Amino acid sequence: MNASPVKPNIPNAELIQAVLNGQVVQVTPNDDDGWTDMDPTVAVATLVRSAPGLKFRIKPQTLVHWLPVYRNAREGAGIGNVYVDRSRVPRELPAGPVVKLLRLELDSESLEPISVTSERV
Repeated sequence: MNASPVKPNIPNAELIQAVLNGQVVQVTPNDDDGWTDMDPTVAVATLVRSAPGLKFRIKPQTLVHWLPVYRNAREGAGIGNVYVDRSRVPRELPAGPVVKLLRLELDSESLEPISVTSERV
């Protein structure tokens, strides 16, 4: 009689594997509250416990673009060209010094905005 190996029933096994593979997993209490990236150092423990009432997913692939915000005395504030690499954004634009960066995150399929955040330079 051949016994098949016992496969343990691990909650969220695919998501745990995704975290171990370096992907970002997100959590939400419900779909209306939006999704939050989980810190990888706590994600596996949270996923194993499968906390009741929480929903999890692998973060969708996104496109990230950087928009420098400049300021000058004559025109006030404005937005410069779009950059796909943050390290290439200059500190000074022809129109004036860059005072902030806007980080625009888009869904790679629908191109809908996922988030916009502001960073000091």
